[in-house]
Amino acid sequence: MASILIIGILLLLLQHRTSASTIDSSHRAHGFCKQLDIPVFATADSAIYNIPRVDNDIEATAWAIYDATRNTPHDVNNIIKNTTTSSTFNIHAQLCVPKSTEKMDILQIATHGVHYDSRYWDSEYQPEKHSYVDAALKAGYSILTYDRLGVGQSDKPDAYTVVQAPLEQEILRQLTLMARNGTLYSFAGKAKPANAVAFKTLAKPRKVVHLGHSFGSFLTSAFIANYGPLSDGAIITGYLLTEHLASAGATSFSAEYAATSSPPFDRPSGYVVCQKSGIQNIFFGGNPKTAFTPELLDYGNDIKQPVPIGEFASAFWLIGNYGPSFKAPVQYLLPEFDFYVCRGDCNGLANLTTLAQTYPNATDIEVAIQPNTGHALPLHNNATAGFQLTFDFLASHGL
Repeated sequence: MASILIIGILLLLLQHRTSASTIDSSHRAHGFCKQLDIPVFATADSAIYNIPRVDNDIEATAWAIYDATRNTPHDVNNIIKNTTTSSTFNIHAQLCVPKSTEKMDILQIATHGVHYDSRYWDSEYQPEKHSYVDAALKAGYSILTYDRLGVGQSDKPDAYTVVQAPLEQEILRQLTLMARNGTLYSFAGKAKPANAVAFKTLAKPRKVVHLGHSFGSFLTSAFIANYGPLSDGAIITGYLLTEHLASAGATSFSAEYAATSSPPFDRPSGYVVCQKSGIQNIFFGGNPKTAFTPELLDYGNDIKQPVPIGEFASAFWLIGNYGPSFKAPVQYLLPEFDFYVCRGDCNGLANLTTLAQTYPNATDIEVAIQPNTGHALPLHNNATAGFQLTFDFLASHGL
């Protein structure tokens, strides 16, 4: 009864905000895209964590040292008080549909990681080589990308007590429910510009595949573990649970206070942003003469986004969730030289036995290595080869 009530409320909210919900319609070589501002009602457990405030660059560095200190707890022992967060949040998204109809009814929902927004999936720099969105449209898939809470054009609430991992997982669940029950497509069809014919005839998707990168893969791996029946397949990129995960520490971010950084961001207390050196430390890897170009690094720095530090304090809720209800295929796509996830070398780290114990009823678990690539796979020279590994895996499972 409660779920029916929530869906009813969502429908009313969507109808109320449709007229001001989108910016434009974008024609692509292989499809059409529309920008959406989606009101998402979400309720989740939250907490007040014992973490320092960040209101200047000195405190940003001090926070990074605190977060990376060996005896800083990254679990429930860092909680001062348990709380609940409940509100309606504006989530900015982009829905794209292909010109081809063969796989149009398969929707990919892509969740980006920290330090970026949804543009991670949709490079404007040489998009034919680096945009996963364009590659997915060419392969025939529909795809939803969105700015996670606190990032990009989505709402940017309190960095300490609101933007936390459990709430973000619930937002992903709500977006998935909206896709599966047809609300999302109905909303896109009615939203301006109303003359975007490609969005008027959409039925709800037949299959939904979840795709994540970095913290977005934290979320996606936990989501399929906790809500397995809502996913028909998953692609986990830039994430593998081993002792090396995040061992580089937050000091590798070269963090600044976002409000006074260069360039400055309109963010409140508790939002930090990488300097360019931090972007290279975390996101770029492999042979610097062949793996990426200076222009790709510049672009990766240009599109960076601040991070609310409550995400880091609460990330442990997403790690190691047991997922017997997930009964679909999952691919782990690992950049070979991922510094943040594998401490610089992902070869030989994946344990298929452990992964099978995490998702004991998965129909298939594949681990693929993308050579000469760092954490931000689309921003490397061989990105399209990595995209193809994912499309081949999905196709092999009827997706």
